[in-house]
Amino acid sequence: MKKFLKGTHKYSWVSLLVCWMIWVLNAYDREIILRLGPTISKHFELSADQWGTLVTFVMLALAVLDIPGSIWSDRYGAGAKRAKFQVPLVLGYTAISFLSGFKFLSAKLVAFVALRIGVNLGAGWGEPVGVSNTAEWWPVERRGFALGVHHTGYPVGALLSGVIASFVLMTFGEDNWRYVFFVAFIVAVPLMIFWARYSTQAKVDTLYKDIAAKGLTPPNANEGHTAKGQGLAMFKKTIKNRNIAMTASNTLLTQVVYMGVNIVLPAYLYNISGLSLAASAGMSVVFTLTGILGQLLWPTLSDSIGRRTTLVICGIWMAASVGGFYFASTMTLIIIMQLLFGLVANAVWPIYYAAASDSAPPAATSTANGIITTAMFIGGGISPVLMGWLISLGGGWKSPEGYVYTFFTMAGCALLGVACQLFTRHSARTTV
Repeated sequence: MKKFLKGTHKYSWVSLLVCWMIWVLNAYDREIILRLGPTISKHFELSADQWGTLVTFVMLALAVLDIPGSIWSDRYGAGAKRAKFQVPLVLGYTAISFLSGFKFLSAKLVAFVALRIGVNLGAGWGEPVGVSNTAEWWPVERRGFALGVHHTGYPVGALLSGVIASFVLMTFGEDNWRYVFFVAFIVAVPLMIFWARYSTQAKVDTLYKDIAAKGLTPPNANEGHTAKGQGLAMFKKTIKNRNIAMTASNTLLTQVVYMGVNIVLPAYLYNISGLSLAASAGMSVVFTLTGILGQLLWPTLSDSIGRRTTLVICGIWMAASVGGFYFASTMTLIIIMQLLFGLVANAVWPIYYAAASDSAPPAATSTANGIITTAMFIGGGISPVLMGWLISLGGGWKSPEGYVYTFFTMAGCALLGVACQLFTRHSARTTV
């Protein structure tokens, strides 16, 4: 690994650190209501079906602006320009999250949902922009590694959502659960001020010259941008690419699994395992510990053995591990299955984005990543309704049978995702 990364320019590392921190905040803001699922359901007196429907509305908001926002981002420009495009976007959605922390603004269920939809409109838009921004500060041959490290921010953010939710509930009580929403904006303000000042075209030009001088391939960020009026044509060209279309389908199915685990585990630990609200929030994020390791391992490996091969392995692993929750009859076994699931749960997302970036037409990296993101969030919107329906079908919150239905349904979705990868081609831009 040391030889693999030898000579990487400092601008690549600084950009990766900033984009990683932005991704931590994005993950935290998106995941926090899942950690509070039992608390919010109790506070607003929601059934499993009602909670699933509520989360679906919130999560589908993540998909609304991804493609139009990505096209706008590509039109604005890549490299340093995309970084500056990112700044008001991050500040905007973290500010809305901050507002939802005030009880007088979110006391009514409708108001609370509206504010969280506002957060997710920006957070969903911000994902392909952030992924593209990361890819544009690293050599193509190191893209899998860079996006893998970048995406370790998601399990970190998810882990923090569980830790902070548990801390707030234990310290301030169940009535003050909204305090968790104050965190992201406070961190985002100084971070975005730094990023706005640091991202300059001179740095990007210097970086790309350095990458080329070392015999590596600079990203195509300096090849221009999508011209005004050409966004729809570029989108059609991009989505017709078989690799991008099949990878997007795989992404949708995997997100049903990932979101399903996030929906099911806190409720399972509280209603079936008998943990407290605080303990169920904290214990439902154990899988993020190995998620960090997986995101370093699998995306880097995909730079060598190919995106498709890596995704097939990860999909089979995911199906086996999530199906294994059926056999997890003790807390020890639940922890073990979470750790096994975590090794691939977070690792696949940067590989999806790397595969899309590899196959994207010039000046359409963000558009390709926007397609992946939109598919992911459609899956994220389907999952809560599906999981809520399955739990209700099995007898409701307190019945183990419904949770068994969810585990096997998620395993099936993971295997369908593997089938999608079998229809892709090896990308010429993937280093093997």
